[in-house]
Amino acid sequence: MTEQAMLIQEVLARPQEITWLPWAVQYFFMIGIAACAALYACWQRWRGDKRDARLEMLAVFISITLGIAAPMALTADLHQTARVWHFYAYPTPWSWMPWGALFLPAFTGCIGLYFLALVADKIWHKQFKLTRWVALGSAAFAIGLLLYTGREVSVVRAHPIWFSYWIPVLLFFSALQALPALMMLGARREPQYQAQLARLQVVSLLLLAVCMGFWIAGDTISGAAIRAQLRFGTTGWTLAMGEIVLWIALMVLAVRLLTRRGSVAYITVHALLTLFLTWSLRWLLLMQVQTLPKYNVMHNPYSLPMGTDGIQAIIGTIGLWIALVIIFREGIRWVNNKVQNQQKVAQDGGVQHG
Repeated sequence: MTEQAMLIQEVLARPQEITWLPWAVQYFFMIGIAACAALYACWQRWRGDKRDARLEMLAVFISITLGIAAPMALTADLHQTARVWHFYAYPTPWSWMPWGALFLPAFTGCIGLYFLALVADKIWHKQFKLTRWVALGSAAFAIGLLLYTGREVSVVRAHPIWFSYWIPVLLFFSALQALPALMMLGARREPQYQAQLARLQVVSLLLLAVCMGFWIAGDTISGAAIRAQLRFGTTGWTLAMGEIVLWIALMVLAVRLLTRRGSVAYITVHALLTLFLTWSLRWLLLMQVQTLPKYNVMHNPYSLPMGTDGIQAIIGTIGLWIALVIIFREGIRWVNNKVQNQQKVAQDGGVQHG
């Protein structure tokens, strides 16, 4: 009887535990948009006379708030946060993880200096020659982050769907299409920016669709695995159709903004749907793929818990980002009002003295 039980144990497959939790989805979601925002801001800074200071500030504001919130989610996903110092004490340059440990703090530091330089220009009208190079450094580390986050997934051979060079490209364009919608939301009272930002989103959505088509139709292990899931799995078709419908809806909304100005409500709904597309694609890539067979022949069940490794993680990280947006915005306003009051008092004193 014991031998039969041992034989059955060898035949039966056991479900594999989910390795990456929703914390990872939140990190990939936030850091992707933050990196794209830094690239856009650097492009604006190096345009010279064509630079739009308002759009540059909006992009840097988005980048700094998301760039602070994202590492919090990543640290939570590491499970044992005290092991972070191992990346620096025991470097392994052949792995992408220690490179991320270098790129992430460097990016946050650079974008923080970039933000302070723009605040100084806005409030005290002080311009620094090094700002252009700080912007370039932010963009360089942003490219490093985009490459690191994409390759961290695409080097995994255990999941055939992940094993593709298209993953970093798809993550980039899915994050890039969210940036203009967020910037439109930040400039919701300034409709003159809607058309040019909508053009960027339309181009990003088109490139996302083209790259997705090449990925799925490609003669690769990853493409074959996706086609197999779409062919034999009803869940795969349902999720794919949901993403397609969302993409079409966003394309219609963005094209409309090319010729017509949207109201605040329109811009808000547009931004929320755009963020959901960016987030849902990462959820499908990171979470749903983990439920597929890896070392066995059965699916690995996963249910989203209510606790800190589930819904609370999603709500908490979004709440942290919103809190940072409010703190940074109100902080700038407070400093600006204080400086203006001081200048007004100084002017009044000068007039009285005269």
